[in-house]
Amino acid sequence: MRRPSPPPGVPMTTPRLPEDDGAPDDPGERPYAHRPRPGPDPWDRPRGARTPPPRGGPVFNAIPGVVLGLCAVILVGQLLDTLSAGGTYHRLSLWLGALATGDLRQQFPTPPLGGLTPYVLHVFVHAGWLHAAINTMALLAFGAAAARPFGRGWRAAAGFLAFFFAAAIGGAVLHQLVFANEASYMVGASTAVSGVLAGAGWASGGRAGMMQLALPWLAVNMLLALLGLAFFLPIAWAGHVGGLAVGVFFYPAFVAAFRRRRF
Repeated sequence: MRRPSPPPGVPMTTPRLPEDDGAPDDPGERPYAHRPRPGPDPWDRPRGARTPPPRGGPVFNAIPGVVLGLCAVILVGQLLDTLSAGGTYHRLSLWLGALATGDLRQQFPTPPLGGLTPYVLHVFVHAGWLHAAINTMALLAFGAAAARPFGRGWRAAAGFLAFFFAAAIGGAVLHQLVFANEASYMVGASTAVSGVLAGAGWASGGRAGMMQLALPWLAVNMLLALLGLAFFLPIAWAGHVGGLAVGVFFYPAFVAAFRRRRF
């Protein structure tokens, strides 16, 4: 469409806009000061600083499904053990999951796979509801942080499970070595949870964050070991230390191996 011509004798003019060279009128003014934005001024944020995640929302939305699944299996197993009242399920769980040491090994039937199943399945057997509740709460607290660096999807879930059971095996092996000549048996997820605790520290603050959680927990278990020389303490401190060691030395390797790579 053509622009209509002005009447004869009237010059054609074009309105001029104020000149804008792109610079602010005030040298101290931000380039976008004419467009106020809510929240803190991004120009004042240090370079490289990360914006904190938004707060709010259901707390269980932040916990990965693999962690919730492990907690569910622990609680369901304890419920079945309670309903069994010392019956078939109770005997089956001890056979498959109780890690016996010393002379007590002669009183337990040999578990499947040459006696190897307790090294893994002891995490699903507990000595009562209080024992199961403590380990479940600890797994929820530390597992949420330790599982996130693996990412999402089946590969991430498999990676966290591999790390979880590696810590359990490490704790079981050290317990077996320390108490080889003492009649006892070990059950509970605290071996694996000790490794998860170290992983949560690494996920939150790298090696320094890991040490902030791992060293106090190591000190607590060393104190339990000393007290165990004078008093009977039904606490598998060696299992805790073994699981913690796996977390400290191998958690970053598990994350690197299973983390989802983005191209």
